[in-house]
Amino acid sequence: MRFTKPLAFVIALALLAYSQATVGLAPAVDYLWLGVKWAQLPKFPGDVGVLSLSFYVSSQYIDVSVSLTPKCPYLTPLETARLPSAGPGVVSVTLKVSASALNVTCPATVAIKAAYKASGSSLVDGMEKVEYADVYIPPYPAANVTAGGVAYLGLPRTINLTVSAPYSLVGVLTLQAQGARVLSPAGSVYVAGAVSTVPVTLIADSYGAVLTVNIQTKDWLGNPVSLSYAVPVAVAPPSPSVLYLSPTTLYANRQNAVNLTILLPVPADGAAVVSAAGAAMSQSSVVVPIRAGRGSAIIEAYPVSNVVTFTAQVTYQVAGVSRTEQISTTAAVQQAAGGASRVEVKPPRLIAGVANNVTLLVSAPGKFNASVAVSNAAVDKPLPYFFGGSERAAASLVVTPLSSQPVSITLTVYHAAGTDQYTVNLPVSSSSIFTVLPTPSLVKSGGNRTVVVTVINSGDVAVQKAVVTVSPASASLLAPTYTFQLGRLAPLDSAQLPISFIVPTTYSGTLAFTYNIVYTTELGTVGTAQGTFYLQALQTPAINITSVSVVPAAPQPRGTFYVSITIVNKGFTSVTNLQVEAKPPRGIRPITSPIYFAGQLDPQQTATIPLSFNATTPGQYNIELVVTYTDNYGNLYTIPYTVTVTVSNTTRFGHPRPGATPRPPAAQEPTPSWLYVGGAAAAVVAAVGGFLYVRRRRRG
Repeated sequence: MRFTKPLAFVIALALLAYSQATVGLAPAVDYLWLGVKWAQLPKFPGDVGVLSLSFYVSSQYIDVSVSLTPKCPYLTPLETARLPSAGPGVVSVTLKVSASALNVTCPATVAIKAAYKASGSSLVDGMEKVEYADVYIPPYPAANVTAGGVAYLGLPRTINLTVSAPYSLVGVLTLQAQGARVLSPAGSVYVAGAVSTVPVTLIADSYGAVLTVNIQTKDWLGNPVSLSYAVPVAVAPPSPSVLYLSPTTLYANRQNAVNLTILLPVPADGAAVVSAAGAAMSQSSVVVPIRAGRGSAIIEAYPVSNVVTFTAQVTYQVAGVSRTEQISTTAAVQQAAGGASRVEVKPPRLIAGVANNVTLLVSAPGKFNASVAVSNAAVDKPLPYFFGGSERAAASLVVTPLSSQPVSITLTVYHAAGTDQYTVNLPVSSSSIFTVLPTPSLVKSGGNRTVVVTVINSGDVAVQKAVVTVSPASASLLAPTYTFQLGRLAPLDSAQLPISFIVPTTYSGTLAFTYNIVYTTELGTVGTAQGTFYLQALQTPAINITSVSVVPAAPQPRGTFYVSITIVNKGFTSVTNLQVEAKPPRGIRPITSPIYFAGQLDPQQTATIPLSFNATTPGQYNIELVVTYTDNYGNLYTIPYTVTVTVSNTTRFGHPRPGATPRPPAAQEPTPSWLYVGGAAAAVVAAVGGFLYVRRRRRG
């Protein structure tokens, strides 16, 4: 047909005119999407962060808006960016968002709209762009620091400091101490991963020792972050060093081989210089090396007195700290058998100030009689005391030493072969053989608390039975007197005794308990041990939600309502990092940030926290509120609360009520793309029709 080329030319002109007037069909070089990145990170679930959105435009655009629409429940936009003009060049806008979770990826769409575009001295239609982006919400550095183990008062001890993080943490850790001296690590320590264990060697100077842990790290953007935690340390007195003898009874007028064993409270290396009073040795003193807290030696001793006392001057080093102790123990001296009879006395030593059960064993040929005389002690039987038998016989005495001097027992045995006389000297000891340790040594003030008291047999003889009494010694404590009965405890064995007590909420400091142990050794000795152990009470905050109100009580759809939370600190210590987080369901949108940070709240003070929301559709909704705060030691506390809001649709169509504020006109919706397509088709049809009409007129 003749009009094919002219018609095609007209159609092309129409399409070109339409493309120049249609929004969004500009060449690619005029616009470029640059992406989304974080400008400020959220520090914890529920915190507010700032996103930076960037794009490039080659022209100037007027009345620009940028909005973010997440496609996941982890991200909530709190605002839309509006710019009076943007471009030409790179345009960046920031949007505040609330992140309900960390270490997750959230897909989102970004809508960029401009009402006009500057074209020379006139304005033309703007643009509308929708971009897609994956927003990764990175974890923020956080950790939980705890101390495991018990530090010794005045003695180096290694405990384990555990740094655990909800996400992998990389940083440099440094330590400071209050009420203690840190020996190692002396400098900074590198920590990495979800869990890191740092051995810390320290000397506790008080029962209230606290470690201040500082961690220098970086967030996901590379910004420096400083974390600080106060970690209480359990403190107990160290167990005493012990000197063991075997045998515990020496024979007079002859050389005796004595096994010496020295045990330290810590696995330290050192040496002990051992000397003997009341006995002659090949040299005046013997040096016993100590490795990993234990040393042993065999020495020869010739008794020259009624009692032999072995003294060890112990010097050892642990973690670069030197310590010197002096420990001693005594051995009984018994006359060697010179005739046909034999004599044995148990136990080999007595306890001062208590009644000791002493057993006398005598063996002789045939029938015999024996007489007993005791000096420097009170005895439950008249002296001299007589007993006898055939071949073997035994007698029991209750002996109470009158002083710390040795108790002398003289036995004369009359038998068919003659008469034998023996003298046994029993040393008297006044030292306790028990170590008492409470676990834990740190308790919270307020309420009922339970502590396990560990009783350790630190002596060199087994205890067959014991009665332990634990009583409160602080006026602020509310606790009964506990009585326990123990079975057999071998040397270094222990028993665990639970006790419960009430600590006043207002109290913070040291708590004292006294203990009394009445025991009997397997050798028949009855003894008493007394002492005091201490606990440290720490005050904890007490936060309560007193009221939660909703205004108005029945919100309207698309209307604003407010939730007001009143919080009171009923405790006797301040709280820090007080925060309220709201988690609204679908149908409820936060107007302001759903996270309200109140900071510090002092004792007996209240705080009112307002939150505002928009009700989108009618229905009944449960808004979850979470109150979080920390105490002075960095412990985190959480209080959940749920408030129910009913959005009722009471709006009726008709004339507005008198005095009612008229609703502003709705924003103009963007023209659908199918209208633009229809417009283009109409333009083409009109152009073709005009062309045919002109052709007909010319022919006519």
